[in-house]
Amino acid sequence: MNQSIGKLFELYLARSDLRPTSVRFKRKALSYFLEWFGDMPVEKVNLAVAEDYKALLAKGRSKRSANGYLANFKPFWVWLSRHNRIPSNPFDSVNLFKITELRRETFKPGQLSRMLNIASRLWRLRICLGLLGMRRGEMLNVQDRDIRLSGSHPHILLCPKKASESSWPFELKSHRIRYVALPERMYFDDIVVRLHDDITDRLKEIFWPYVNLEKKYYTKLMRWQQEKKLTDLHTLDPTSNFQRAFRTIQKRAGVYPTMRFHELRAMFITQMINHTDLSRAADAAGHANVQTTRNYHRFSEMSLVAEMGHVAEKCYQSNVP
Repeated sequence: MNQSIGKLFELYLARSDLRPTSVRFKRKALSYFLEWFGDMPVEKVNLAVAEDYKALLAKGRSKRSANGYLANFKPFWVWLSRHNRIPSNPFDSVNLFKITELRRETFKPGQLSRMLNIASRLWRLRICLGLLGMRRGEMLNVQDRDIRLSGSHPHILLCPKKASESSWPFELKSHRIRYVALPERMYFDDIVVRLHDDITDRLKEIFWPYVNLEKKYYTKLMRWQQEKKLTDLHTLDPTSNFQRAFRTIQKRAGVYPTMRFHELRAMFITQMINHTDLSRAADAAGHANVQTTRNYHRFSEMSLVAEMGHVAEKCYQSNVP
């Protein structure tokens, strides 16, 4: 058959139900392979080539980044094997790099209080929504019609969006529609955020549909959509400097080292695991696999050490079950 990798990769993407972000990442992984090995027939790729690809990915980048590209390239070879386009999968025995590192820390309660006290009203709302489990892109693409404050269980409905005269298209990760609870108040060390009041006030202020976005960014993206310049990268971060602004708030609040906005989501998932169970936390986060949820658990290493010491202190007596 001798079909090239590049040609079959495009067929694989066309037949897969993937978000634009995933497609972009997978194409980047392919581009590295083509740069290093050329657009060879898929039948010519063997285990040695697959292992060389893995090794080259780790040169000049972290193992975590290399794993991201490798994890996005391997499903293509599974697809080829499943459709009998190759006799065997050369990447089948190529595992991700093992990463040895200390468990990541998350925000401490006092740090959250200091951040919320100095943040603007809009940023206070953004931070609280992050602490309710929302990803950055999801939060920035919330529209007024998604918010349901009335009823016994106030919530935000996260669902895909289509292009219109007043909005742009937006796909959810894994296409998973989910609900985000909206408590009336959220309590911190020295501040109480009246979330319903803040949302109601915000809805009165804006005359564009995007609740967590300033007018200038909304206007810019709508213009780009009309000019056919809008990409999924723009909709993931309409501000183009969101993470930088979030780190600035942390620095002003004396939070070091600074962390990504996504760490607020990790904090939410950690609390869900601690107060419910792993399965419920996975449902709340919109994860299809509980192992993904487990990776977000940010319990303290010292709390684990304390538990280990407590168990080891008493468990070796004959009268202890």
